[in-house]
Amino acid sequence: MKLVHREYLKLATTEYGAVLLDTKSGAYWQLNPTSATIVGALLDGGRAEDATRRLTEEYDVDAERAAADVHAVLAAMAEAGVVAA
Repeated sequence: MKLVHREYLKLATTEYGAVLLDTKSGAYWQLNPTSATIVGALLDGGRAEDATRRLTEEYDVDAERAAADVHAVLAAMAEAGVVAA
């Protein structure tokens, strides 16, 4: 999957995680810290595998659980139109 209109997506860190803003449409999403890590990896040009690796490096979570979390976030982002296959 890849980010759609990546140049319009901005990630702002907050006290509770982050907010992802689509500056083209004005839509935004509040992200918990885990989701913020995943989206940050994608915005840095990474793929799902990179986001999974970043989760295992930053949190006390095994690769299987991290991959499931990445899959769930990507599914939600696809539903929102932020990522495409």
